[in-house]
Amino acid sequence: MTVKISAARIAVAGAVMAALVLALSTVSGGASDTGTGPYRHGIVVVGDSITARYDDEVDSPSQGWWSFVGRHFDAPVRTYAQSGSGYQRPGLRCGGNRFVDRPEAFQGPTPSVFIVEGGRNDWASCREGHFVESTDAAVTKAVNRYLGLVKRRLPASTRIVVLGPPWGPLDPWQGRRITSIVHTAANRLGLEYVSTTGTLDSYERVVDGIHPSRAGSAAIADRVIDALDGPATRTAG
Repeated sequence: MTVKISAARIAVAGAVMAALVLALSTVSGGASDTGTGPYRHGIVVVGDSITARYDDEVDSPSQGWWSFVGRHFDAPVRTYAQSGSGYQRPGLRCGGNRFVDRPEAFQGPTPSVFIVEGGRNDWASCREGHFVESTDAAVTKAVNRYLGLVKRRLPASTRIVVLGPPWGPLDPWQGRRITSIVHTAANRLGLEYVSTTGTLDSYERVVDGIHPSRAGSAAIADRVIDALDGPATRTAG
């Protein structure tokens, strides 16, 4: 059954999203298009505000998790991220786009690594400008659609990583629900899954109960770096 979210919750969500920024095709990890490390052909990230609202400035309070990762591996990073977006939900107060609406992420040089960071916003979809709680079936369909597209579009030489959605202390039930769907889809498609569970559990690692502080971004980066430092762990799919 469709459940409409309360007006207060919509107002809070709208205020949060209004404060977020759109970041597309951000480049980090050095001035050149190639690095010198094991992922020298670069890293592409498709994501939401956990990626979009952060920068590549060393020691900045807003240094992004992807910046830590790119600099660790001396790899350029291109981000295709929009606040409020997800596998099924368009960003920027329901007026932006979804992950699947960003074909530019597959254009340009073939990256060494392609990371999908998202799901935090997919607890709700948009209907006539309002947030409506998403069904498991709707989220599952959207996640499978996009991850399937990623798998088809990228060559075997590109390491595909699916991040479990980084979730702060707010809405823990939604976090468990959406994380389970993303994890199951990644396993079904034989894609490498990296859990971020616990990275943002502490209020010291978030700035508003949702978005990571610098310490939170560093904690997410540590999970990704640990995964990329080892061999790919794809499952049969």
